[in-house]
Amino acid sequence: MMQNISLIFKKSIANFFTILNLLLGFSSIIIISLSLSGDLNYINLACLLIFIASLIDVCDGKIARKLGTSGEFGKQLDSLADIVSFCLAPSFLIFYYTYGIVQLGYVIIISSFPLVFGAIRLAKFNAYPSESDKSYYLGLPTPANAIFICSSILLMNDISIVSIAESALNEIKTIDLLKWILVKFYTINEYILIIVSMLSSVIMITDINYTKFPVLNRDKINIVSIVFLIIFIIFLFVGILDKQYHIVILFFISYYIISGIVKSIIHKISGEI
Repeated sequence: MMQNISLIFKKSIANFFTILNLLLGFSSIIIISLSLSGDLNYINLACLLIFIASLIDVCDGKIARKLGTSGEFGKQLDSLADIVSFCLAPSFLIFYYTYGIVQLGYVIIISSFPLVFGAIRLAKFNAYPSESDKSYYLGLPTPANAIFICSSILLMNDISIVSIAESALNEIKTIDLLKWILVKFYTINEYILIIVSMLSSVIMITDINYTKFPVLNRDKINIVSIVFLIIFIIFLFVGILDKQYHIVILFFISYYIISGIVKSIIHKISGEI
């Protein structure tokens, strides 16, 4: 009897985090909807909730495995939460950004990319166990795509307030330099964010390999990942203090996406699988 109660309690811990992820995604959608109606403009808050949801998504799976409570129910619940927080919410963000830039019919198609391709990816992940058993991700993970879209939207909000591209580059901080590089790219034309968000969404269903969240062991690949993570955390801490954390996140997630593509091309050229 006590063992059953203990097992139920352990399962509830991981499921609690998954449900919290779901609620954060839903809250983000509500906030974006209110911003679309003109009642308020809390897009920064909506993106922050998705960032927090992605962090929780990393934790719930690890907690379930640590407690030995991983199961089919938790896997399905996690996918349902992910489709709301990392597929539907980013699609709402893209709709918010593109509304007024292009015609409504195109807006619906463009903004559906994170949702449609994210749903396909999650369906593949659940239907084929081999997709989740690998030591790496096949295709860009849905949280990574959501983080990329959120940080891109936050950068565009910054550009609308003040453009660092017009600032002098003498005596500026590293984060300002990163921001200058990103602004230069995103201001090539007004459709750049639309194009890159569509491309990143399509990458979710490709066979491009992406490194999983580092595991603490002596494996060489994971050691490199851990060093990368430490560098990211240091930059992120500085970014938080400077109120430009989204610049750091966008720079590193862009590197993560591009590096996967580059490594895939190199492997194909060299004949590796």
